[in-house]
Order: sequence, then structure tokens, then C-alpha cells
Amino acid sequence: MSAVFFSCLCFSVVPMGKGWTQNSRDAEISSYIQQLKNHKDAKIRSSAASALGKISESFQDKAGTMSFVDLDKAISDLEKVLKALKDTQDKNFEDYIASVNRSLDALKTKRQSRLFDRTLEWMAKHPWATGGLIYIIFLPSLWLILLRVRPLWILHINNALKPLSNFKLPDALGGLTFPIRTLLFIEFFNYRPRVLDAWVEKRIDSAKEGFNKKKTVTERSVYIPIPVILDGNNLAQLTAKDLQPIFNQKRITLLIWGEGGAGKTSLACHLAQWAMSDNETERLCQHRMLPVLIEQELDNPLQATIHGQLQALIGEAQPVDNELITHLLRQRRILVIVDHLSEMGEATRKQIHPAAADFPVNALIVTSRLEEKLDEVPKTTIQPLRVAGDRLSSFMEAYLTQRGKRDLFTDVEYFDACRRLSVMVGQRNITVLLAKLYAEQMIATKEGNAVDLPDNIPDLMLAYLNELNRDRLETEPDNRTVQQDAKVIAWQCLKQNFRPTSAKLEDVLAALDDSDTAEARLKHLEKRLRLIQIIGAAQDKIRLALDPLAEYLAGLYLIDTYGSDAAAWRDFLLQADTMPDVELIKGFLLAVRDCCLAIGTEAKVPDFVAEELAFKTGLAPQVTAKSQLVQT
Repeated sequence: MSAVFFSCLCFSVVPMGKGWTQNSRDAEISSYIQQLKNHKDAKIRSSAASALGKISESFQDKAGTMSFVDLDKAISDLEKVLKALKDTQDKNFEDYIASVNRSLDALKTKRQSRLFDRTLEWMAKHPWATGGLIYIIFLPSLWLILLRVRPLWILHINNALKPLSNFKLPDALGGLTFPIRTLLFIEFFNYRPRVLDAWVEKRIDSAKEGFNKKKTVTERSVYIPIPVILDGNNLAQLTAKDLQPIFNQKRITLLIWGEGGAGKTSLACHLAQWAMSDNETERLCQHRMLPVLIEQELDNPLQATIHGQLQALIGEAQPVDNELITHLLRQRRILVIVDHLSEMGEATRKQIHPAAADFPVNALIVTSRLEEKLDEVPKTTIQPLRVAGDRLSSFMEAYLTQRGKRDLFTDVEYFDACRRLSVMVGQRNITVLLAKLYAEQMIATKEGNAVDLPDNIPDLMLAYLNELNRDRLETEPDNRTVQQDAKVIAWQCLKQNFRPTSAKLEDVLAALDDSDTAEARLKHLEKRLRLIQIIGAAQDKIRLALDPLAEYLAGLYLIDTYGSDAAAWRDFLLQADTMPDVELIKGFLLAVRDCCLAIGTEAKVPDFVAEELAFKTGLAPQVTAKSQLVQT
């Protein structure tokens, strides 16, 4: 076929008249594409390209009258034509390629318009189905977008919708009533982890500031890692990495237990700092948590107490929504720390039941002197160990360094002080608290605030009181008065069950000498020395801030009160026998024994007292003291 004839044939078949069919169009396009690809004559290939260009323009002209199916087929054909033209890589065909591109774009635009028109037409015929589709697709998509870019907006919108009345569906749809939040699907996005994390992140700085202002936390700002037993495994030093597998579980119950002064509260406060850490590798889990520290008896339900403590922690002016609090607790965004549970009353202990179906807390830390059962729920246990004699020097070194006071001492002075501490405690390993108090006395002595280091633990406790009171005003109680008042308060807090709990304020006031100045002296102990705490919703209870200090001061009170009175001591020891669990009172009994050994001879305390206390606490086998104890 000659080039001229082929060109004429092309133009003769382009018009899409009545005789033009789908099959003939396909055949013609296929024929031109084959000529374009395979013919060796450049003129014939050029004619084929020209014909394909004309066909594409014809498609564009007829697009308005084509059916939806014909538009799809025409677009498909032109895409084949465009590919064939480009595959030739012939620069002479650039005009034809541009023409086919324009036609293809016009057909696609027409198709989209036709599709939109058809959609509108369908929507007009089916209004209820249309509304349902928009409702089901659009609203969840909107919340998903907000969840990604502005998660707190979801919470704000949800709170704004809460006061609105419920929505009733038309009778034709059953006439059911639903909350607006449910119908708008926002209820299903409101408390997602991403929303809760955003809420916590916005308040984390306030939480850090509030937590670090707590007296309990301030007094434990210097933290020295000590050996612990974690679920039966001895660790030289506990790190966040050791606890991360535990805290990434859906529910955490952690018990920190051990004797008074072992560092349980210090460790719990340190874990709270890890929970809020900016350093992701140092956090207890992947998200941050807000720590709520419960140190007092529960006068209200547990969740109400958590609510109030959280609001105070973050400095929120408006009440935090109860529903939000519940989800923060359930999804472990609040870390609840219940301190010294073993010293709390039965009413409070009854509320700490992790196995209860309505127990709201899923991230719980409890400190106790006992290995609490906690309803036998799966739990992690940490037992802080005493500072061993061979680690005493390194502990003191670390403490003084963190306090910025190590340079006050030459090596000779430092090691001499450590030697004196070893002599004072004998063969026993010592608690963290005793080591810290001794270190503070080392500092006070070096800075001229104390005369000399104490030789025994009771004197160490009294020296601690003197150090607290060293900046007193002339009109404020002197050291002797502070010591005497502290002993009285300590005994009032321990005399019921031999454990450091709270005492009634009215009982303490009645027991103090010189009732006219008693309230002022208590205020001095509370506000200036921070030695005691006035607690309870009615501010009608009192307790000492440090449990081991309370035990030793109560022991000194007994020495002062009973002295050589053997009958009084026998009554005391018989009362100790009536206590249900000797482990709960062991710290106090050891403190009384230390007081007897330190000043018992001077006070003429009968020898059988220290001997019997050694037996009761497991330090020595029973001796003849028992026969003296039962004498009338």
C-alpha cells in the first residue's frame, strides 16, 4: 500500500458517523498502531501517527455524547495510542503526542464530571442511604485525622457535647434514643492512648514541679542506689531497664517491702521520677505517667482521694473529669503510690484490694514493712537491702558527693568517721536512713553546727533533732524542749500497737507539758522543723515524718518514763507479746533495745529488758529473762 493511499484511508475512517462501530474503531486503531511500530517506510509511519492524532481529536469532539462505557473504552484506547507514539522515540511525532495528551486529559475530565453527576443523581434518589454513608465514612475519618494531628481537640469536643440532650431517631427508624457523643462516633475516640498521652504531656511539667515540692520527696532528693532483691534476684543496683518489662504489662502491682529506714519511700519516689522522665530510655514504660503519692489514711474513697491528689499535683483550677480520671487509671497514665501501708489503719487497708473488680488502679506501687499479700494478685516485689559493712564507705562517699560536701573532709577524716560509724553499729549492716543521718551529722560537725559525732544510734537521733533546730529564733523552743516534745509525740503514735501510726491531736496536747504553749510548740515542730505532720480531713491527727526516728524517740521516752521500774517494763514486754505479728513491731523493739544498751545503765533499766528484747527480735536465744518477766 502506497503512502498516499494509506494517508487517504486514515482520514476516511476518522469521522465517527452512523456506520462507525466499536469493532471498526478498534480495528482501525490497531492497524495504525501496527503500521506505526512495524513499517519501515517513514512516510507511512508518519501518516499512521497523523491518523491516530485525528482519531484522538475526534474522540474529544464526541466526548459530550459518549456513554460512560464508551468514555472508559476511548480513554483505554488513547492510552494505548499514547504509549505507541512515545515508544517510537521519534521527535517528529511530538505534536501528535501533545494532541493525544490533550484529548486524553479532556476525556478523563469529562469522565470524572460524568461520575460526579451520576453520584449526585443517585444521592438525590436515595437521600437516607446518602446520609448514612456520609455519617459512617466522614465522621470517623474526621476523628482519625484529629487523633493524629490534634488529639486534645477530641477531648475538648467530647466535653462540650456532654451537656447536650440525647438524640431520638425518627419513628420510622425505631425511635431509639442515643447520646449525641455516641451518634457522632466521638465516644469511640475520646480516650484512646494517644489522647491520654497528649493530656499527660501537657501537664507533665506541672506534675514534676508539684511532685518535687512534696516534703516527702524533698527530703529524699539525694538518692543513692543500693542493692535490692527483685523477685528473688539480687541486684547490685536497680535500673529502669530492670522494671520496663514489668511496667509495659497491662496491669502492674509492685510491692516495695522491708524494715523501717531501708529506703522504701526513697525508692518509690525515685521510680516516680523515672515515670515522668524526659529520657525515653529511663522511663518505666513507653508512655509517661503522673505519680500520685498517698501517705495518709484514706478519709474518702480511694478514687476520690486520687482525684484530689492529682488535681493538686498538676495545679488544675477546674475539677478533672471523673470519667477521664477513670481512663487515666485504667490505661496506666496515673501511677498510684501507697506509702507505708503496713502502718495504716484497717479502714485504709480495706480499700487497697487489687483483686476487687471495681479496683480502679492498674499501675500501683505499695511500700510496706511486711511482704503484703495484696489479695494474692500477681505482683513484683522489691526488697531494699541494708548497707553492708564492706560497702559503707562507698555509700557514704556517694552521698557526700551528691550533697556537694565530700571536699569538706580529708581522706583521713573521712575514713575515721566511717570507722566510728562501724563501731557504733557493731556487726550489723545498717539501714539507708541511719547512714544518711550519720552523713548529715558528719557535715554538721565539719561546718561547726555540731560538737562531735554521736557514739550510738539514740544519740544520732537526738543529734538529728538538734540539727533541725539549729536556726531557731530566741523565742522558739530550745533543743531540750524539742527533744522532750518529740519523745512524747513519738510514744503517743506508737503506744497503741507499737507501730509508727498517727495519734489523736487532742491526746498529744493533753500529754505535753505546759498546755498553754503546747500548740505553739507543735506549730514549731510542724512548720519550722517539718518533724511532724498534722493530717486527716479534720486536721485532728498527728504523726512523725520518719518512722525509724519515731521508734527511737519512743524508746527514749520509755527509758525516761520507766527507768528502773521493773513492773512497768514487765507490763511493756507482756503487751509486746499480745501483738499479732512481731515483724510489724520488730523495728520498735530493736530501737528500745538500742536505747537500753546506750543509756540503760545510767537510767538503771533492769538487765532483763535488753535480754528479753534480744530474744523477741531474734538476736539472741531466750535466757533467764523470761523467769524474771513473770515475777509479780
